[in-house]
Amino acid sequence: MAIDTPIVLIHGTNAGPWTLENFHNYFIQKGFNCHSPAYRYHETPKSEAAHRLLVGTSITDYVEDIAKFVIHLNRKPILIGHSLGGVIAQKIGSMGLAQKIILLNGSTNWGIPPTTSQECSLGKMFMASGKFWEDILLPDFETMAKFGLNKLNLSDQHLVFNRLGPESGRVLFELFFWIFDENKTTKIEYEKIKCPILMISGSEDLAIPPSTARLIAKKCNSQTTLHVAEGYGHYLMLEPKWINIAEFCYKWITE
Repeated sequence: MAIDTPIVLIHGTNAGPWTLENFHNYFIQKGFNCHSPAYRYHETPKSEAAHRLLVGTSITDYVEDIAKFVIHLNRKPILIGHSLGGVIAQKIGSMGLAQKIILLNGSTNWGIPPTTSQECSLGKMFMASGKFWEDILLPDFETMAKFGLNKLNLSDQHLVFNRLGPESGRVLFELFFWIFDENKTTKIEYEKIKCPILMISGSEDLAIPPSTARLIAKKCNSQTTLHVAEGYGHYLMLEPKWINIAEFCYKWITE
């Protein structure tokens, strides 16, 4: 593995590159050329103008944003995607634009049903929000604390939550209600992904639990490795022992 291999870190919903800053800095220290691009309108999460522009934005737009960035690199990068970023990493991988892919609690995609009651209750929360697909949405603190930040202490939960911003309701619809998405936006052509994939699933992740990650892994290629990270939740790259996950990824990349 050439040390100048680019690494592109791809963030999740309601967030920005800052959620992957620990990994970004870790791999820079290891000598890699790291990039953490933001999806359109995610650079300023508190901006009212950005909120208006987010309405109607699709995951397809985010794939386009990251693909355009990747194409202009000097060589195929390693893609590290968190949550929604994992879906986008796989979509880009199916274009033949990735050297390796790492999914950090990569989100469910088209054809992957929920496997736990917690996942179903998360879906019900979205449904209780009315026609969220026509607007923008940021789940309340209690929901985020339960499903995303459950392995952080209360103070850190508030610090992270206060940096999150609204997400396109259409994006959340495409992600969690793929069965109703006529465009099959999150459908991944797994047969076109030729590079190795590392899937890391936090054992305490209630949003995308290991049981769902295993269904995704079965659809991936024979070069896929699934690792269940015991004691970690959804935002594992912000949790106290995040460096252990980063070191595991580094070992896999360089082996």
